[in-house]
Amino acid sequence: APAVKIPAITMSIETTVKAVAENGDITYEMVLGDMGVSDETGATPGVAEAIKAISAGVKGLAGSGTISSRGLSKGLEFKLPDDANPQARQIMDQMKDMYAQLAVPLPEEAVGPSAKWEVKLPVKAQGMTIDQKTTYEVVSLEGERLTTKSAIVQQAANQKVQNPAMPALKMDLTKLAGNGSGERTFDLARLLPTTGAGKVHTEASMAMNMGGQKQAMTVKSDMNLRFDSK
Repeated sequence: APAVKIPAITMSIETTVKAVAENGDITYEMVLGDMGVSDETGATPGVAEAIKAISAGVKGLAGSGTISSRGLSKGLEFKLPDDANPQARQIMDQMKDMYAQLAVPLPEEAVGPSAKWEVKLPVKAQGMTIDQKTTYEVVSLEGERLTTKSAIVQQAANQKVQNPAMPALKMDLTKLAGNGSGERTFDLARLLPTTGAGKVHTEASMAMNMGGQKQAMTVKSDMNLRFDSK
């Protein structure tokens, strides 16, 4: 099948710290702002219009969550209206996973320049549960300003895939492998990075049930992410 190029999607998020517990846990609230889709050349026809239609009801949606003082997410939930469509719910699920990974989980030990550590966490995406290992390295540390770089390795084995946006489509994942890299700069007095970028490449072998027969397929995807604080 021909490759599908999705145009760049931009979204603004306003985050407010509401409380800090004695153990360092930070409770915050977030509100989604405008979601825009670029009209870049080369994008697959019709994709931009479809995304714009889905994103129309996203602005103003609010959520609340908790993150530890070391940057480990302890949960994030969005308040969705009862009549929210499956596509909007899928966007919110992806937002939860993406937002939870913006912060860098710091080790318990004190670290300095050139320090390295690994974080192993499950990631949910497109109805799949993926085992992800991320290796972080401190590039620089000056006062409250921290810059890190990271390398990501993803793996997933046999499982049933249930995409919320396509509930009638039944798929089986045979194998998934992925890798990526990223860089982030923090002001340690803030909740989230001030700047950052990342990219991930994945390849998945799947079987799709079509009319009682299984159709094997391989799905390759590339995602690029960039974020800046105001």
